[in-house]
Parts: sequence; structure tokens; C-alpha cells
Amino acid sequence: MIIYLNMNKEIIQKIIEKEIPIVKSMGVEFSNFSHDSCTIIVPLEPNHNHKGTAFGGSLYSACTSACYGLMFALQREDDLSEFELMIGEGSIRYIKPVEKDFFVEANLLPEDWILLKEKIQKNGFGKISLSAFVYTQERSQHLCEYRATFILKKIQE
Repeated sequence: MIIYLNMNKEIIQKIIEKEIPIVKSMGVEFSNFSHDSCTIIVPLEPNHNHKGTAFGGSLYSACTSACYGLMFALQREDDLSEFELMIGEGSIRYIKPVEKDFFVEANLLPEDWILLKEKIQKNGFGKISLSAFVYTQERSQHLCEYRATFILKKIQE
């Protein structure tokens, strides 16, 4: 298990489950965090459709959750609590059916995070692009590709 950030993954798990209740009902487990990625594990059982494969909405939600988890951890690591975290837009491409428990790995470019921090300190607002990929245990190829824009905006008092 790799955890490069100072925040404990169990603490992040509990906070995100409280902020985004669907994460708990989906069985999402935050696995690994670093300064440019977050990996979650998602069981198929609570997330399958009538065909026995992962439901498209669950795949989208899992990808969004992994990206949110990465952003949340970085936001806490850099003590940016005066900024609200939200998704601006997201899109997914379903490549192959997901037939078993799966992993989602969210990524951002470290230089994009640095630029985002500069923007929010200057303007009180900034956007960043993230990607996420869905895999099964074999990791031979990704089964979904996800792209999203997340926003940090200064909380108005």
C-alpha cells in the first residue's frame, strides 16, 4: 500500500462517506493516495445491472469518487480548507463491460496542481483537469476512461 500524503486514508474514507453518501452504499474503499493519484477498490455486487456487469452510473460515480478523493486529499494536505471543492463537468467512455470487482485510478499532473494553487490564491477560483481509468485485477487494459474538471472556489463568508 502506498500512501504519500500525510492524511490517513481511513480518515479520508470516513469524511468522504459522510460528504458523499453514495460512496458507502457502493462499497468504495479508498486504497492508495499519492500527490498525483488515488486508487479505489469497488465491489461489483452492489453495483451491477441486470446483465451482471457494472452499472454505467456506478462506473461514472466511482470515477468521480476517485477524482474527488484525490482532490480532497490534496486540498487537506495543502491546508486549502477555505476553498470549496466541486465538480464542474465530467465525461466517461465505456470501452468494455466490467464483469467483476474493479479498481479506479484517478490522476492529475503535479504541475497542474501547482498552477491551480497559484490561480486560487490569486483569483479565489481555479479549475483543474483529472482523468480516471477503470481496471480489473489483471490490469491488462482499462475498461473505461473518464475525464473531469474540478473546481476550487473560495468560500464566501
